[in-house]
Amino acid sequence: MPNIYYCNGLANNDLGILRAVLSWEECKSLLKLFSVQYAGFQFPAMTQRDQGFAVLNLLKGELDDKWRVGFYSFDADLLQIEEWIQTCVVSRNLPPGRKLAD
Repeated sequence: MPNIYYCNGLANNDLGILRAVLSWEECKSLLKLFSVQYAGFQFPAMTQRDQGFAVLNLLKGELDDKWRVGFYSFDADLLQIEEWIQTCVVSRNLPPGRKLAD
């Protein structure tokens, strides 16, 4: 399943913090809204100056022809990604038959 990590160079660790685990359908919805840049097979390096960014990890076995295994950096800022995640989580927890606008 695709994973989203939040990264901040001030966190004193080399990896980001896992923020969300998505279904492939949720991931495709996210990628329609936000552009990403392929970063490769290694988690993107952070510096002390990084203000924060989000990273998407796509694993083998869950891709279509458009995407490669590896890490992608979002072009959007963390607040935009977080807003989308919050909306996604709310829609996951709605009672059967209810929609987000109800």
